[in-house]
Amino acid sequence: MKIYRAKIRPISDEIVRILIAEGDIEVDPTQVEEVILDVEAIIKEYLRLEEELNRQAREILQLRGMSYTEFGRVKRALAEEKKFEAGDRALYWIVSQIIECFLVNNRVTEIFSEDWVLRKKMIKVFDTHLGLEEQVDKEARSRIKNIAEGTPEWEIEYQKVFNQLAKKKGLM
Repeated sequence: MKIYRAKIRPISDEIVRILIAEGDIEVDPTQVEEVILDVEAIIKEYLRLEEELNRQAREILQLRGMSYTEFGRVKRALAEEKKFEAGDRALYWIVSQIIECFLVNNRVTEIFSEDWVLRKKMIKVFDTHLGLEEQVDKEARSRIKNIAEGTPEWEIEYQKVFNQLAKKKGLM
């Protein structure tokens, strides 16, 4: 899962507004913007931690003279060591952090729903916003027909087309 910085604000805003509108949490109307900023901060911190993890994994590969094919394994090991979720479980880590924030945040007056209800609603918001990436991926793949998939040339062309389409859709 890739979270684009341009999507952080809309995701944060929608999470807070849906949870308030559906009666899952209670927030003083004057504090709604602050709660949205808190959710934004959690997502940004996740991205920062992930970038740091990637940097550390690259450094380890370089120091040990390992092949880049080992990147995933090294990154997973570092993530486990730091009790950080990456890859497929990243979304659950982020959502759990948001729930924890609501529990300790004095801006959230009351939480009426159970964690699993909050988690389900937040993941739905993320899926709605991040589903664009899958659409862009399919469109990029469909545009590259003259190059065999899996070749270095295909990878370069795919990244170029993907980035162009992602910029058009506001993902970057």
